[in-house]
Amino acid sequence: MSQPLILHHYALSPFSEKIRLILGASGLPWHSLLVSPLPPRPATDPLTGGYRRIPVAQLGADLICDSELIAEEISALAQQPTLAPSASDRPAREFTAFAESSLFFDAVTSVPPRRALHQLRQHLSLWDTARFIWDRLGIARETGRREPLAQVARRFRQRLTDIEETLQGPYLFGNQPGHPDFALYHPLWFVVNVGGEPLPPRLPRLTQWYQQMSAFGHGQPRDIRGREALSLAAVSQPRPLPPTALDHPDIGKSVRITPGDYARVATLGTLAGVTEQRWILRRQTRRFDAVHVHFPRQGYHYKVA
Repeated sequence: MSQPLILHHYALSPFSEKIRLILGASGLPWHSLLVSPLPPRPATDPLTGGYRRIPVAQLGADLICDSELIAEEISALAQQPTLAPSASDRPAREFTAFAESSLFFDAVTSVPPRRALHQLRQHLSLWDTARFIWDRLGIARETGRREPLAQVARRFRQRLTDIEETLQGPYLFGNQPGHPDFALYHPLWFVVNVGGEPLPPRLPRLTQWYQQMSAFGHGQPRDIRGREALSLAAVSQPRPLPPTALDHPDIGKSVRITPGDYARVATLGTLAGVTEQRWILRRQTRRFDAVHVHFPRQGYHYKVA
């Protein structure tokens, strides 16, 4: 690995936990850069152009946004195809989509607010806790999810029961962990670690699976400061793009990329490349010369500026 993989993340982020666990399973060395749960993020925002979501992976002057793309990068670096969503068959991909949308929001919503507040206060100041809660209320309004909490909790418990009944092997789709396992793990991790609610005893197979997944850990990351990540971007060049990524008619035009579901803040840049899975924006700054910011095509909106 010519460039160290730097993960911009924070402790209570479920999607960061997904990537931390994938890194642990991969055995790759990685650098850990802890950032604020909310913008501004002085070591991340100048590179990504204000993209709000965490985690972000950095490889020199390439910034990888969204956990599925980050998983693809880790899979390629570790030469472990099952870690990537692209290696999954259709049922596995459908399960991943379910786990990271419907199940995820049910899991987060089902955590009693008082318990979540206790965890937040352990990691954030009173002011940042208030900002975090207000921000997440805004996300809830964006997604249009306004069901009674008791109803969400009942549905979440039923969904766990359904998964328990279908879990017949050590992992969801075979004898080796795949991307769907990591997609399921992080919503449950949030309930267990942030909500303080262990999995019910009536779910023995799911509990055993969860313990197996937890055992991967996070590997042995090296903690770094923001200035190190920024310096690395400043002395690096974006990696070359394959010729097939340069065929799109909008290459060279100013475009905006926006998440389609929540935290809909657009990132502006020049379209540098397009592959089957991703949009690649080139951002030109005085501080870093050029950086490439990678977004998934699925779930993100693209528009010529």
